[in-house]
Amino acid sequence: MKLYKILIIGILTFVSLNTLAQQNSTVPAEVWMCELNQGYSMDDVRKVSSDVQKFAKKNDMKSAQWIFTTFMGDMDPNGFALMTAWTDFSMMGNGFQDFFLGGEGDKIFSQWLKVATCSERNLVLVENTFNSMN
Repeated sequence: MKLYKILIIGILTFVSLNTLAQQNSTVPAEVWMCELNQGYSMDDVRKVSSDVQKFAKKNDMKSAQWIFTTFMGDMDPNGFALMTAWTDFSMMGNGFQDFFLGGEGDKIFSQWLKVATCSERNLVLVENTFNSMN
């Protein structure tokens, strides 16, 4: 499981900024290490992610979200990581305020708790050192 976490964090760092940001930038992100609950699938995770996207658009929150699953190594068919990143700490703080404390995310988060059980939640900085994918 430790190798899985290290691999996921490494992949998160590489992939996330290729989508999100400019060259040589650092952004705050939240990473959840999770497992699907019985009776749920990755399609349910994607549905929750879609609801988060609607929340973000409604609140003019510049953010992005990724789902990571393994395809080699320490395989867990029910395990995944979910990462949300923001353009800056202000955007992240406003998002947390509205989603968790303002009540706007209550219904979405309630569904999330039905879909997945997460063993870890970490706040990280993601740094883009180069991007040659464009």
